[in-house]
Amino acid sequence: MPRRPPFLLGRIVEGMARLSPPRHRDLVRGMLAELDSVGDPAERRRFALGAISAIARMAATGYSRPTAPSPDRFLAARDPWEGVNPGGLWMSELTTGRLLRRHAIPFFISFSSFTVFLLANVALQRVPQLSAGGMPTSQIFEVLVLSVPHTLALTIPMAVLLSVSWVFSRLGKEGVIASAKGERHGVRRLVTPVLGVAAVIGALTLFSNTQVLPRANGRLVEVLTGSPREPTDRTMTVGELREAARTARISTEEHAVSRATAYEVEIQKKFALAAACLFLALAGAATSIRFPHGGLGLVLGASAVLFAVYYVSLVAGEALADRQVISPLVAMWMANAFLLAFALLLFGRPGRPDPTPGAETLAIGGS
Repeated sequence: MPRRPPFLLGRIVEGMARLSPPRHRDLVRGMLAELDSVGDPAERRRFALGAISAIARMAATGYSRPTAPSPDRFLAARDPWEGVNPGGLWMSELTTGRLLRRHAIPFFISFSSFTVFLLANVALQRVPQLSAGGMPTSQIFEVLVLSVPHTLALTIPMAVLLSVSWVFSRLGKEGVIASAKGERHGVRRLVTPVLGVAAVIGALTLFSNTQVLPRANGRLVEVLTGSPREPTDRTMTVGELREAARTARISTEEHAVSRATAYEVEIQKKFALAAACLFLALAGAATSIRFPHGGLGLVLGASAVLFAVYYVSLVAGEALADRQVISPLVAMWMANAFLLAFALLLFGRPGRPDPTPGAETLAIGGS
């Protein structure tokens, strides 16, 4: 009779093993094998009760990969938020196409939201004034359409940053980043495709900034003033800006140097804003990889801080260049240099080992 309770408990463990999902079976079979090897009735009873509790907890919370049972009969099962989510992916399962597809929806949502918000702000500022001035509805609509290229120069880099930060944060929650850190060049395999797409987006942004935006600004001036536009730094293409800068540099007029500086600042700004897609993606990925369990708060907070610092640096650099304190090249690219330094600092600084913070020990018996 003294062995009857452990026997009944053993039957319960066997029944739970048969009902366990496939991802739990290896661990449960290990428990059964360990239970069969226990000879002392009291020890057998304690181990069986612990096994039942452990199996129930795994069914309720999930686990990643169990560690091998120790002599003290403790099995470690990682919390799903800190380790690999049972519904998530291992690094070896995450193909490049799958990784990039995960960025598509966050990028589209971020891009659409930012663009609509900024255009709505333009509409609130311009439409009442233009309507009061008697401008026809068709021309007001044209003004809003012509404001899109200028808006895109800001919203595209913002959307790249937020989408990369969001996706890499989710990869951290799912344990993919922890898995990548354990593989040779695993982190590089995660980051390189994203940076490649960010570079492509930056190239498209550069085309818009250098070709579409100046012409849209020129037409916008014509619609608002009702007269042909006078060439300015905001309405010239890159070729026209370079020619105007060369002409101003050799001119002897009083403000020729200031005009040349303004033209050169505008040239560098167009390239720097396009390149920001790449540097913001790198900074967003580095932040999420360095803090893989930061969650939504980290995504929104880090994205807001990074873009705010970038924008302030850009505005401050332009002001310093206009005063001829620093060169236009340094003025417009120092914000990107800051992002690069920030990302390299995070990549180069070792973080805490990923398995430790989320490891949850399931005691199923032993002394």
